[in-house]
Amino acid sequence: MTVFSSYRAVFICVSLFLASAIISYNVHSPHGKVSWPEGSTPLTSKKPSLAFATFLAGKPGDETSTTPDDEDGYYLGARVLAYKLLHSPTTRSRRDIPFLVLVTEDVAQRKRDRLTKDGATVITIEKITSEFVHTEIERWKDVLSKLRLFDMTQYTKICFIDADHLVVKRLEGVFEDDATMVMATQNITSQTKDDEAPLPATFMFASKTDAGGYSHPYPPEPGDYLNAGFFVFQPSKELFNYYLSVININGRFDPGFPEQNLFNYAHRRDGNMPWQQLLYSWNMNWPTENDLRGGAASFHAKYWDGDPTHDPVLKEIWQQQRWEMQGYYMGAEEAREE
Repeated sequence: MTVFSSYRAVFICVSLFLASAIISYNVHSPHGKVSWPEGSTPLTSKKPSLAFATFLAGKPGDETSTTPDDEDGYYLGARVLAYKLLHSPTTRSRRDIPFLVLVTEDVAQRKRDRLTKDGATVITIEKITSEFVHTEIERWKDVLSKLRLFDMTQYTKICFIDADHLVVKRLEGVFEDDATMVMATQNITSQTKDDEAPLPATFMFASKTDAGGYSHPYPPEPGDYLNAGFFVFQPSKELFNYYLSVININGRFDPGFPEQNLFNYAHRRDGNMPWQQLLYSWNMNWPTENDLRGGAASFHAKYWDGDPTHDPVLKEIWQQQRWEMQGYYMGAEEAREE
């Protein structure tokens, strides 16, 4: 057994013990829930109108594949994200905020079932495609399907988080960020296109500037190009239909980064629905240890892979969260069997 394997085994055992203790308290407490740390106050929501969400696309042959599921990085990332948003004592929401996982029809049923057991709200969706929007990156070929979230008007605000994220702080406060205030759609005639669907009367789309590389300062300089790995929006059938009309117009935007460039076009700063800037403390892409020290709450990178450019400190934290997640669910399943 390698040193790393020994460390991982010890970490899982510790996580399993802690998870069992938490779950046991959940099951046997007279109040049926975990008490919050002294000095903190659980937040309440009148109705389940807020949601966190991510997206998981399938692969050909996923249902019958013999490749271990943990080698599917985005699936593994979605599981870790579910744990951090729903169960982790340090980062779970203090409101009853669901975590939606949109999955395409070709995601294996066993993966959908596992995510449901993890506490996620799994929603199988029909893919959205366009003959004019294509990308050379295979893993991005279905990303337009994320637009289905904009049709889910049972929620007033949704925070979308790509599955390749590390979360180190609670995120529910993002729904109160000033940038998430609903705004009236402007009527700038020069920005109105006759071949596009009508705009909604109001809208809300908040994101943050793409950091542009690992050498950025914290916080980065603000800019006009948003990153679509983390954003907050108000679902709207009118906005959903508007997006569908735009993706079916040849050459309206650069399709190389499909949904990201669609959002940058639809919510351009000089347009009728300009995107608003979230505080950088909520999320960083091209993340570094300096962003962690600066106080950022989440970091956008694929920490399951062997990319040598990834910050080693942040990568180690994500790996620890992975084993913590597995220990937690092992404990949960043992508690259910008692």
